[in-house]
Amino acid sequence: MRLEVDLSPTVEQQLSEVASKVWAEQMQQQVEKQSFPDWMDLATTCKYLQVSRSNLNRFIRELDFPVSVIAQTKRVNRKKCDEWMEQFEI
Repeated sequence: MRLEVDLSPTVEQQLSEVASKVWAEQMQQQVEKQSFPDWMDLATTCKYLQVSRSNLNRFIRELDFPVSVIAQTKRVNRKKCDEWMEQFEI
């Protein structure tokens, strides 16, 4: 199905600007995500997910968030973190 709408030049320009801004923001977020290391400590993981430490601890305790523990040192794999987050997409 194809829908054609005749927009005024002003509205068309505004929509174009909004689309460009959204695209630029998404690209910036992807660049920022790639700047995180493959293996993150818990503080870095909180920054990556943009959540508090208490929320991250709850994710680990109640929602099977993937954490590797070696001699009481906890690390989170960025790819596994992304995969875990995908299960909650709506």
